[in-house]
Amino acid sequence: MKAIFIFSPLLILAGTAFGQIPTKEEGRFRIAVLACHRQFEPAPALARYLEVEPDLCLWIGDNVYADAPDDPAFIQTCYDALVAKPAFRQLTEQFDYMATWDDHDFGLNDAGKEYRFKAESKAMFRKFWQLEDVIPAGQDGIYYTRHFQIGDKDLQVIMLDVRYNRDAQDGSGDVLGESQWQWLEKQLTEPADLRLIVSGFQILLDREAGSETWDKFPLARRRLFNTIRKNGAQGVFFLTGDQHYGEVCRLRNALDFDAVELQFAGINQIEDPEFNPLRVAPVIRSKHSVAVIDLLLKPTEEEVPHLLFQIADAMTNQTELRYRVNLDEINLQLQFTGPAFFVDQHQIALDHFYPHLEIRYTLDGSEPTAVSQLYTEPFTIDRTTTVNARYFTWDHQVRSPVFSKRYERLEPRPATESVKDLSPGLAFHYYEGEFEQLPDFSTMQALRTGTTTQLEVAALARREDHYALVFEGWIEVPASDTYSFFTISDDGSSLFVGEREVVNNDGSHSRRRKNGLIALEKGLHPIRIEYFEDYSGQLLEVGYVRSDGTQTMLTSVPLFH
Repeated sequence: MKAIFIFSPLLILAGTAFGQIPTKEEGRFRIAVLACHRQFEPAPALARYLEVEPDLCLWIGDNVYADAPDDPAFIQTCYDALVAKPAFRQLTEQFDYMATWDDHDFGLNDAGKEYRFKAESKAMFRKFWQLEDVIPAGQDGIYYTRHFQIGDKDLQVIMLDVRYNRDAQDGSGDVLGESQWQWLEKQLTEPADLRLIVSGFQILLDREAGSETWDKFPLARRRLFNTIRKNGAQGVFFLTGDQHYGEVCRLRNALDFDAVELQFAGINQIEDPEFNPLRVAPVIRSKHSVAVIDLLLKPTEEEVPHLLFQIADAMTNQTELRYRVNLDEINLQLQFTGPAFFVDQHQIALDHFYPHLEIRYTLDGSEPTAVSQLYTEPFTIDRTTTVNARYFTWDHQVRSPVFSKRYERLEPRPATESVKDLSPGLAFHYYEGEFEQLPDFSTMQALRTGTTTQLEVAALARREDHYALVFEGWIEVPASDTYSFFTISDDGSSLFVGEREVVNNDGSHSRRRKNGLIALEKGLHPIRIEYFEDYSGQLLEVGYVRSDGTQTMLTSVPLFH
């Protein structure tokens, strides 16, 4: 949603590009994080936020300091001061945004449900941030959620209200209130690939730190973690504010996977960090800071999906915090051992890192339920099978989507028994010509023939470039098994077993490996390897990998012609 504030003509802010946070790359979704802003003081960081060109601005609390113990009108005065800043107006006009509050824009330092002007404050918040059509007037707080489509992936942003219903910090109180808890459960059941849960104050800050933290509400924090777990939510990370610095915290296995908290609150404030044993990144030291989260949700040739959290000094452009989380770190993982193809029988193990979860699986293609087979040890299959598996909590609640892998039994190619009078090594045929792909050798006359026990193409060639070689003969494999043959070549190559092309690594290219799978019976099998050299580099290496993972180069196995 974009604001439609009516203002006088805008002041255009000039300046160089924001140096240490690079221009947003194609395919990435950039979130700007803004919090703890004293509206009556200079905030040069706001202009820097314009330069990072976010897709979404998240105002996560203490957006103004509007402590109003006696007169709620002061809250509006503070909003008026914020909107008077040209950079704020440009941010809200040019970029999409969402907002929540913490104590100071709620109306009183460390206040909760006892704050007597909370209804008035909520009304002003809804109006100022233009959320009157998003947050119902009768709702007990300002919590709401939105979904963002990023390519074919879905990002869910959940804005919690940790003030309106917050109890006293006595160790047994609540943070959200029952209506918000029920609302949160519903949001967590909605489909999403990544979920960002925003809280005005920290979730993973230690209670001994002295400041407000969910750790001072241990029952509520435990309920938050369990609500995420029992609703099967994955791809969850937390974004929090309150402390006047920035850091990253991590609690191992708290959500079955790690709970990761990105914390920032310092547009124009800074303070010394408090004790926090869960801190896993440096604490920023700059008073005027800019924080962004870059999301890459679709893998590329260079990168796996991940989020990158960066905070930089707005005055010097120096990056002070940079922390990356690969998205598989905040999603449950299940590893099916062994290759997808086998001969005869195959033992399967399901490896994971979550001792508090149980795995139930099926072998008939159906979806696992709480009464499906419990996985306790590796099992054996002897036919083509699709294994479906799923995590469940100890009380039989579904915790994950279904993980699936198909194992296919292959009938091995029969070995040749009639061949006789074999000699060691492969026959080779040498050709010359300017090739950009493997030619039809049946139409060509070889310039040289012979036998070799090595695949040293440079030694067999009469020139450095523009030639081709064909190797033919028999290979003896040691057992009935699956064989993943490979060629590593510069330039093109291919490998045939009998009439079947197993590896296609054709084309003019630099060093490259290609693989292909075939099941073979123990014994002799006809083999043919084709290779050509275009220019700049001569290389051919050939081998295979068996089902147990052992790799063998062809030059170390029996070859005949």
